Amino acid sequence: MADQPIRYGIIGAGVIANYMARVFTEGRGSVCVAISDVNLEAAQKLATAAGGVKKIYADYHQLLADPEVDAVYIATPPFLHKPMTIDALRAGKHVLCEKPFMLNQAEVREVIAVQKAAPHLKVLCASSRYHGAGIAMKARAIVAQRELGELYHVTFRQVTAAPKPGTVLPPWRNDPKKNGGGMTYDWGPYDLDWLSYVLGDLFRPRVVFGTVGNYFPLTKERVPPCLDVDGRYCAQIICESGLTILWERRAAEHGPSHHTIELRGKQGGLDSYFMPMPEKPGLQHYAYVGTEELKTTVLPDAVPNWDDAIVHCLRELTAAIRENRPPSNTLEDNVRIHGVIDALLASARTQQAVKVAV
Repeated sequence: MADQPIRYGIIGAGVIANYMARVFTEGRGSVCVAISDVNLEAAQKLATAAGGVKKIYADYHQLLADPEVDAVYIATPPFLHKPMTIDALRAGKHVLCEKPFMLNQAEVREVIAVQKAAPHLKVLCASSRYHGAGIAMKARAIVAQRELGELYHVTFRQVTAAPKPGTVLPPWRNDPKKNGGGMTYDWGPYDLDWLSYVLGDLFRPRVVFGTVGNYFPLTKERVPPCLDVDGRYCAQIICESGLTILWERRAAEHGPSHHTIELRGKQGGLDSYFMPMPEKPGLQHYAYVGTEELKTTVLPDAVPNWDDAIVHCLRELTAAIRENRPPSNTLEDNVRIHGVIDALLASARTQQAVKVAV
């Protein structure tokens, strides 16, 4: 399979699948051969964007039975991720699943149990989109090589702007039973996946203490479209090594947007970011040397860009299949990621620190 294109079937023809469609026409080893959606008009639109796909199925089980499909990209609402991923694995297909991977850690373990019967099948979550940026790979290498010395603190903070007046989202986005939650399930997996990727073996969360809060109207004219789900969270994560992670994200508030990731070790520090932010200079390294003042070095590694980030996860799965290696986001990583999300929600309910299930 190393020299052959990986033939994908897409399940779900919504907005994110249409963003991803161009990856199947760029000539980098991924082609789309089938699409499934209950909305056949949406499926046909996606088929055109993905390179003129001929096979369109109303029932995704028909797509899974297609022998020409090697792998599936699941781009459906989160409550469908577990049954579709399990069905795909049982049908012998590799899987790229949109984020959040599952609704909780228990569902991840169910997927692991099924995948054990077919360990050659690769499973990747799209929360890995930002792994491909040069600054992420460089930060990962610096941490792995212990260039910062003992890492003792990480801050991950993101504040995003309010949606424009009149913004409308699908109803499932405002239903915790179908979406899991709001910000915790929409952006939380991205945050934790980036931390898992960069920190490597240091990302072994053990205790979480945190809060969550729902979106609220900013004015009578500017009302977020998802008032029934969380729009902010703030947590302290303590890892096995003693590393402490301050993890915070807020949206739609009376204040400006900003984003920072700080990694601090006993021999140096890094400031980074994981989304495209043209106003930022890149990965910044800090260190005191001798009696000199703090030295700041902007490293030359490539910063994130939207075009590559949005499709990186599918390129990564294709590479993992062709090279017969684990993808950059593994099922074990998702056990930890969803363990932290579960613990955060439990901590918010009880106002107590909660141990992360392992």
